[in-house]
Amino acid sequence: MTAADILRVHNGNGPGFDALRLLLAVWVFTLHAMFICDGAEAAEAFAADPIHKLLVKPVLPIFFIVSGYLVAGSAIRTRAVSTFLLFRILRIAPALIVEVTLCALVLGPWLSEKGLSEYFSDPLFFRYFQNILGNAQFSLPGLFLHNPVPDAVNLNLWTLKPEFFCYLFMALMMASTAAFSRKYCTLIALLSLGLTGIYVLRGGQLYNFLAVADWKILIVSFVVGCCAFHWNDSLVMSPGNAVAAFAVAIGALSYEPLVIFSLLALTYLVIYLGTRKIYLPRILQSGDYSYGVYLFGFPIQQTLVYFLPAEYQHGWVILLFGLPLTVVFAMLSWKLVEKPALRLKNLIRRDAASVPPLRKILKLE
Repeated sequence: MTAADILRVHNGNGPGFDALRLLLAVWVFTLHAMFICDGAEAAEAFAADPIHKLLVKPVLPIFFIVSGYLVAGSAIRTRAVSTFLLFRILRIAPALIVEVTLCALVLGPWLSEKGLSEYFSDPLFFRYFQNILGNAQFSLPGLFLHNPVPDAVNLNLWTLKPEFFCYLFMALMMASTAAFSRKYCTLIALLSLGLTGIYVLRGGQLYNFLAVADWKILIVSFVVGCCAFHWNDSLVMSPGNAVAAFAVAIGALSYEPLVIFSLLALTYLVIYLGTRKIYLPRILQSGDYSYGVYLFGFPIQQTLVYFLPAEYQHGWVILLFGLPLTVVFAMLSWKLVEKPALRLKNLIRRDAASVPPLRKILKLE
């Protein structure tokens, strides 16, 4: 069966995408747990190992491939730029506002080394709310200054800026109607991959010293994911192809000039897994908890490190106690914030249905 066949059987939804995103968020949490008790030098040593590097390099590009693939589907279904952007805001903003506010107004005052008046008058406190707009701010006044990863509340938030840029890119593509054309999306993806290849061959770096992908490869990953959605009817999903794609991805990730092949292989794997039914424990099947795990994971890890005695500051301890606690926060975020906000989509759909399409307003048809 092709990816399109499987999506049709499941009413347009890939049965494994929610589980895949949750597993990716847990993957990030686990990687952070391996260095958060020992600091940047330990993270660099971890990433220097070739096997460990293969665990670090693909995770964020895979996140953005998934995002590009699903966002392209959303864009094609909604058609209207305003509706698309409102849907993105409803998915991203409510939980982000809650997480940033809790860190600034609860976690910070609770654990800061500064007094309350000094804390709330510090410019860092006010700047921290810029995270809501995608301008990453990692520090709050006097918080986590002596942790092994010092002065950092939530390092995960840096990916919001490229994610917001990708949404803007898709909105512009929709406005030009290129987002609805397989030909134009393919040309843009090929151009992006070609420029990426040239950039690497000329000595450009797509990963930092910790083997973490930078914003350039994340955006290209998003574009490739968008393009892949247009080729659903040609992508045959088979275990043999998935094994071959996995082998290509492993080989290409080990040699950066082959980055184009790694992205294409990872894209096939993403779609293959997203169109499979991935088993999760029953307790995790009642909601989409991936975003909450990603948002709340790092602050919870830093808080555990802050409280743990030195002899218990170990990655496995952080993983054992931090991951269940993070999942609880993610569940609360889903049930109390994200799911109620997403219900507003139905209202927006009804309002959008009463507005003539832009092409008719402009008398293009």
